[in-house]
Amino acid sequence: MEHNIAPDASFAFLKYGNSSSSSSSPDELSVKRDAYWSYCGPLLRGGEEELPASLHEWASAALSKSSALLPLLLPFLGFVNALVAGTGRLDHYWLTIRATKATDEFDRPRWHTDDMFFTSDFFSGGAASGETPSQHEEGSGQRQRQRQLDLETDWKVCGTLLGPATLFIPDAYQAVARDAQRATKQALATDHACTSIRCVGCAATADGVRARLGSDFARLGAVQAAPGECAFFRIGHDGGAVHSEPSMSGGDRIFVNVVPGKEAELGRLVKKWGMDFPRSWWVAPHRAVRQQHRAAHGLE
Repeated sequence: MEHNIAPDASFAFLKYGNSSSSSSSPDELSVKRDAYWSYCGPLLRGGEEELPASLHEWASAALSKSSALLPLLLPFLGFVNALVAGTGRLDHYWLTIRATKATDEFDRPRWHTDDMFFTSDFFSGGAASGETPSQHEEGSGQRQRQRQLDLETDWKVCGTLLGPATLFIPDAYQAVARDAQRATKQALATDHACTSIRCVGCAATADGVRARLGSDFARLGAVQAAPGECAFFRIGHDGGAVHSEPSMSGGDRIFVNVVPGKEAELGRLVKKWGMDFPRSWWVAPHRAVRQQHRAAHGLE
């Protein structure tokens, strides 16, 4: 990989285009309805001609001017393709573009780390359900600190084509923030049996954690990628970057999330959900369902 990313860095902002090609998007581009598009498969290296038809269908349904999307997306996509291929080991990814209308949902930050995407706990739902990492990852922190930079399944990339960029706790406070997050989850966890995928007990704990961390982390500040930059960041409880969705009350947002992986990893995950691989699809969920899905699966 050409970019100089320190092995112990929780995140890094990487420049991929001119400042005019990112957050300061044309005024004519806006979001008509909340919707997301996903693709899981080989790197999309063929430019506009290779993009799945479902992307254009999604853009027409979700955006005010779908033709304004590609000039913003293609530079980012080209950069990510080179970044992933540059590892020498990866040539597949899970790519999601999410369009969100202006909302006050994140006026209060939701500080969190993302789960490891390909672990058995992610497959089974254990990590997403709020299980504490100490229960199943004993010793993993030491292994992670000792390992060299391993660019396979412990990182992801995100960028913003319209609206504000993702918030990150400053690098100097990342370790402190992770410890505080872990302690807060343990302190507020309740002993209960999850009765459904939308467990009331887990939701109450998550809301309590969000409120406390929002208050405690206010003194730490936050940083964001500049226009024309994207964010490379670690995932996992031990070394993952503590981050949050930004406030979106000031306008619409188009956010891109990229999880790289090997063909076998991604194929196994998609097939576990009964879907063909590779594949692409788009969904316009009801807002309440979208909020629960995002919180449960760490989609930012």
